[in-house]
Amino acid sequence: MLGFPLPYRDELLYSTIARHGIHCGIASPKELLFEVFNDTKIIASSDLPSHLQHIAALYPEELEIAPLDLLYRNTLFPLYAPFVGELKRITLIKELTANSKSSVHLSVGAAASRIRQPKYLRYCPACMREQLSKHGECYWRRDWQIAGSENCLVHGKLIDSQIFRHDVHRHEFLAADLTICPQVEQLQGEWQYNLLAESINDLLNLGVVLAPELSQWSLWYANLAANHLFTRGSFIRHDLIRDKVLRFWGENWLSRYGLMPNDDEANWLKSIFRKHRKAFSYLEHLVVLHTFLEPKWKLASVIDTVMRLKPDKKKSSKILSGTDKYLLNECRNRWQKAIEIQGTKQARLNGFDDLYAWLYRRDRDWLLKTNQVNKMPQPEHKEKVDWQRRDRDTVKKLVRISESSELLQDMPRRSISWYLNQLDHKASIEKHLKLLPLCRLFFDRYCENIFEYQIRRITRTVISLMLDDEPLKRWQVLRKSGLSEERLTEQASLFLKEIIGI
Repeated sequence: MLGFPLPYRDELLYSTIARHGIHCGIASPKELLFEVFNDTKIIASSDLPSHLQHIAALYPEELEIAPLDLLYRNTLFPLYAPFVGELKRITLIKELTANSKSSVHLSVGAAASRIRQPKYLRYCPACMREQLSKHGECYWRRDWQIAGSENCLVHGKLIDSQIFRHDVHRHEFLAADLTICPQVEQLQGEWQYNLLAESINDLLNLGVVLAPELSQWSLWYANLAANHLFTRGSFIRHDLIRDKVLRFWGENWLSRYGLMPNDDEANWLKSIFRKHRKAFSYLEHLVVLHTFLEPKWKLASVIDTVMRLKPDKKKSSKILSGTDKYLLNECRNRWQKAIEIQGTKQARLNGFDDLYAWLYRRDRDWLLKTNQVNKMPQPEHKEKVDWQRRDRDTVKKLVRISESSELLQDMPRRSISWYLNQLDHKASIEKHLKLLPLCRLFFDRYCENIFEYQIRRITRTVISLMLDDEPLKRWQVLRKSGLSEERLTEQASLFLKEIIGI
């Protein structure tokens, strides 16, 4: 594509696409999506966008811009890459660079993380003035949009814009400008923010590096505790670790990000010093590393050290030999009778656990094969939800939502997704619609079609123009409604011609 802008340093791809819409004078979000992706269903993701192969192909080959370059330089992917394991990192790269729908927010744990990302896109007023002076336009920088990095290292505290990070208008790319990013006075942020901003900046610019495995991170944190004498034999003194973290960061700051360690055995601070069964977020890692390491430590050096660690592989239990055959046959018969009556699990729970362990050490192959043959069928799952009652309660809520929004002309399209987003248990309802006949009937009857939504947008624009005593021109109505002749449905076109008369 001729004229597609190059990203500025540390600019989000979301911002680059939005600037392209401004350069080309494209007012319609769907028209911009079709222009860039040749598809009108792409979600405008500010942090982890997909379809990077398609975007890289928009640039001339002479520039040698690869999808991996865009991923590491113009998205927030580097926040997650070093902490998820190498196999997961490669899988995520393939998913984000491919020209297909992505579920990467679930894969990296961002959707369920205790670290809540900023609600709005953020900006630094002083940096924006510099951008405007140097480039003649503003753009969204990625280091402004990260939880924990609340400061610009040069000018002060970041400011919330008027743009939601995850807006109800999921397909709209909005460019940064001084209208939605007013120039306000900046305060100096707390020292914790400056400290983290430096580390997060290092993380974003780390480049393409191999990711340590979770077992290597486990060993690193075990060694970290031992080096600070926070162990007793092979046991880690979690109470001492907790006190050290609290003294360094303070309770108020930790509570602000949901990182205040509680007395629960499964709290994040205990878990990170135990065997890693899941990846931890960048902020959890940085909180611990800043607490324990000397000032001026470098993340690249830490990751390189972790990569060199070689955890001991778990050794399987040694199989004992030389057991008396008569005794072995007797134990086999006892176990066979037990599992025929109770099943493997219940036999182990009801007094035969010692027999299981004896056979596992001396006759493992026979034991595992016998258990598999005599596996008891699982009992049928009993429904814990009264779906009829939930169907009635949910449809009542949907009716109230419909009635309260019926006369509002400036609402987004009232699709199934829009109605589901107004409910508390969206995922449960969406997943079990086949069990909710009343809800299905409601959606069939009350969800807006595309032509109905277009007519409502046209009506809103016509009312606005008439109130301002402006003449009704077809092109002007379409433009202010965010529509075009190409995307206008037959019914909406007929409405314009027969009802509005333009």
